[in-house]
Amino acid sequence: MNRVEKISALIGDVALPLMGYFLWNWNLYFILLFFLLDQLARVVLLPWRMKLTDFDSSEKRIQLLKATFLLLTEVIVIHAVIYFQRPSIDFLAEFGQFFHYKDMGIEQGYILFPLVFLGEWMRIKNELKFNIVGQKQKMLLAKSLKNAFIRISFFALILGVLTFVFLPEWLIVFPFLAVVSLLVFWD
Repeated sequence: MNRVEKISALIGDVALPLMGYFLWNWNLYFILLFFLLDQLARVVLLPWRMKLTDFDSSEKRIQLLKATFLLLTEVIVIHAVIYFQRPSIDFLAEFGQFFHYKDMGIEQGYILFPLVFLGEWMRIKNELKFNIVGQKQKMLLAKSLKNAFIRISFFALILGVLTFVFLPEWLIVFPFLAVVSLLVFWD
């Protein structure tokens, strides 16, 4: 990742959720849904990203299965963390509030979902334009899988702590955003 991409990632993955937490009263689940939407877009568009590699068809299937498995694991562990942190949560109602959240009079779900997928599509097109193909693309895919494993480990650790003690929401939000920040700079 070059400097501009790192700054962009920090703005989208850290600064925006922090602003949402402090200025717009976003809760932990809202922030994590926003984050999971981005991860979903990466996995859904992974077949197009893999066209930039020299993987054969069986390697592509394995990569897609790994990414899908890690995404599903991350979704499950995150939901377990949220449930242990706030047992009274109604996941469907919270998701509805996330999707129908109005900003400037427009429900964000109708705009945000396509924008996240478009952003990932544009990232793939930029990587092609700047010749990030072949081995470079394989390295990015491997880093993405490692990052997913680290995030899952972080949430599993939080889940382990939550089985013994209650953690206030901020004590999960800030370390999560710190981990995301570190992963942006970790090569």
